[in-house]
Amino acid sequence: MKIAGELLILTREHHSALSLANKCINAIKAKDSLVIQTLCEKISENFETDFSEHFETEESTIFAFLSEKSDDLAQLCAQLTLEHQQLYKMAGELLDQPDSLEKFGKLLKSHARLENRVLFPSIDLLSASQRRQILNSSAKHSSATIYE
Repeated sequence: MKIAGELLILTREHHSALSLANKCINAIKAKDSLVIQTLCEKISENFETDFSEHFETEESTIFAFLSEKSDDLAQLCAQLTLEHQQLYKMAGELLDQPDSLEKFGKLLKSHARLENRVLFPSIDLLSASQRRQILNSSAKHSSATIYE
């Protein structure tokens, strides 16, 4: 599937999110308490800062624009906005609830895939002006930190 140029930065950031999600899931599978603790600390300290511009870009442009196109897209965008809030909340609680790392990773993974596979192909419904706004907004920030 060809990715619209306006979405390249966001899609790259989704790649980083998927990498983080897999690290969360794999850390739990490996049952390595030190890796789990370190990952929980990094996510708890950095996730909101690292992903806030990405989420804001999606919510203020893509979600806002596509929500006007159909009830189904409005419902999907509302779900994705709620997931952003859930991810922030879960990330902030990981220090006290490291057992929720896998749940966090699975939500982050399904969220990024849903945006890439279901929402982003709908960009063709948007005007050239709206698509430029997405590009301009996403170009103002850089990819999220890689959690190693």
